[in-house]
Amino acid sequence: MRQRSRPFGTWPSPLKPDFAAMAGRRFGQVQSDGGWIYWTESRPEEQGRQVIMRATLAGEVEEVLPAPFSARSRVHEYGGGEFLVADGMVVFVNAADQDLYILSAAPAGVSGQAPVRLTHAPGHRFADMALDRRRNRLLAVCERTDATESGAPPPENLIVAIALDGQRRGKIVDLVRGSDFYAAPRLRYDGMRLAWLSWDLPAMPWEAAALHVAELDDSGRPHRPRRVAGGEDTAAFQPEWAPDGRLYFVWDRSGWGNIHVLEGERVRSVAPCAAEFGQPLWQLGARTYDIRSDGGLVAAFYRDGRLVVGQVDAQERLHDCPTPVASLDGMRATVGGVAGVGGFARDLPAIVHLDLSGAPPAILRRSGDLELDQRYISEGVPVSFPGGAAHQQVHGLYYAPANARYRGPRGARPPALVLVHGGPTASADRGLKPKPQFYASRGFCVLDVDYAGSTLYGSDYRRRLDGNWGVADVADCAAAARFLADEGLADPRRVAIAGSSAGGYTVLMALATTDVFAAGSSAYGISDLELLLSDTHKFESGYLHSLLGTRPGGSRQRFKERSPLAHVDMISAPVVLFQGLEDKVVPPAQSRLIVEALRRRGIDVAYHEFAGEGHGFRRAATIKAVYKAELGFLQRVLGLVPEKG
Repeated sequence: MRQRSRPFGTWPSPLKPDFAAMAGRRFGQVQSDGGWIYWTESRPEEQGRQVIMRATLAGEVEEVLPAPFSARSRVHEYGGGEFLVADGMVVFVNAADQDLYILSAAPAGVSGQAPVRLTHAPGHRFADMALDRRRNRLLAVCERTDATESGAPPPENLIVAIALDGQRRGKIVDLVRGSDFYAAPRLRYDGMRLAWLSWDLPAMPWEAAALHVAELDDSGRPHRPRRVAGGEDTAAFQPEWAPDGRLYFVWDRSGWGNIHVLEGERVRSVAPCAAEFGQPLWQLGARTYDIRSDGGLVAAFYRDGRLVVGQVDAQERLHDCPTPVASLDGMRATVGGVAGVGGFARDLPAIVHLDLSGAPPAILRRSGDLELDQRYISEGVPVSFPGGAAHQQVHGLYYAPANARYRGPRGARPPALVLVHGGPTASADRGLKPKPQFYASRGFCVLDVDYAGSTLYGSDYRRRLDGNWGVADVADCAAAARFLADEGLADPRRVAIAGSSAGGYTVLMALATTDVFAAGSSAYGISDLELLLSDTHKFESGYLHSLLGTRPGGSRQRFKERSPLAHVDMISAPVVLFQGLEDKVVPPAQSRLIVEALRRRGIDVAYHEFAGEGHGFRRAATIKAVYKAELGFLQRVLGLVPEKG
């Protein structure tokens, strides 16, 4: 097909706004049991209901959880760890009431079976379960609160046990308490030792999560606990017991999250390397490695920002395996390979099985039913460029314009969209995601920035943002815009910036403190840091102090200096904002305040609120509306008028 010349940013594309919703089935936690791979998937077409699914490696797929049940935990507000499958039993947290329910996975499938309620515990939330076979009970992270009482104290977090049978069925017993947060209660195979993670405010788990181990007494209660790793200025992640009684975990004491092992009283590193095996524990149940039945290890980690799938042999040598995916989350070892959520550079995410030989993966379930025309897909290319005050290297993924029918006029440069990931302790997605494709197919170039503070590059890179939020991230995104212009990749007069949550905050600060962006788009972004601190939930109540370099009680001036609302008089570029009315992480007041201030100044601003949406849009209608409104706004303010026909 011969390409026609048409102005960049105005190209018609087959990737319509509903592409984002149709491609938006989100996969979550992955588990395995009895030859089946289980996972959760959030469905925009069902108002964000999160379903438990399962499949055999032969490709037989079943829906486990019947409507209207939805498996979603609200522990820490972000949840995760919402179900457990073991010995043919599925236990899940029901979104509506946060209680635990049980399904029995019959050999012929579980479709149509009604879940049976295990707990009746108002004010309790559960997550990150483990089965105690020795005592026929569940262990779980629990968040206990009195949400019915105005001005109630913050929730208490602890590890609990829940009886599975007899007269005590459903009874909750406190096991471990005293720290501000807990994660990953894991039992040794004989049921006699318990490992868990804990941390205290103001730290986040990736800053100071400590790994503890304790013996269990005859009543099943832990005694003589001791800290094995982490705490203070280092963090542990994902404890896992091997069949031989050794305890594996990830620890970042070297500056990289590497696998370690506890043997008796001794801790040592396994196959140390300059690569990142850790993840920020935003959601419980995150995992990057697994232990095979033969005792070997398989892992998904990042070296130089790129995914590597590797195996550790009996001599503890790490071997890279050919990797046909760009990302792999929730890794589970299987007979002959690994399963997980695979991200692809040029296709939709999927539940995959890899045989570790480099052969094409077995696709068990795609995240959408769309067949993508590869001529309209732009593959993210890793780039690095100098950024920040010290001109340190910054990383990102660059997407060039891609359209089978159209090309830009000779000598013209495309408009650009700089994407800012949320977190901010996170990273740009390595697999295909809708937004870069949506814009690249219309003649934009896109740069998804791993700014200072991003993960995947070791602790030093992540800590660049400590005390510097609103400064270092903004400088790196501005450097990204200049990089695109200097390399001749973008029209410097038509560079927009977009982000959500913490990314939305960076968008607003960039518009207020730099002059390189012609427009901005903020989804549930933060405008007033003092207000956020007073409104925020327990999990993140100390996060701002780390990001801003402050201490509780002495932060008012710094918070004001770093708030976009305090610099609203410096914003002159047009901006569009999106907000969910049920958002408990970044409440609607954050968007409303800056919208009102911008309107008073006569700035070109558009604002869209969505009833029933929280922190992160889940409904198909909302996702479509956001894409349509954002594109229309950016095309208008950047002077990109689509031609008719």
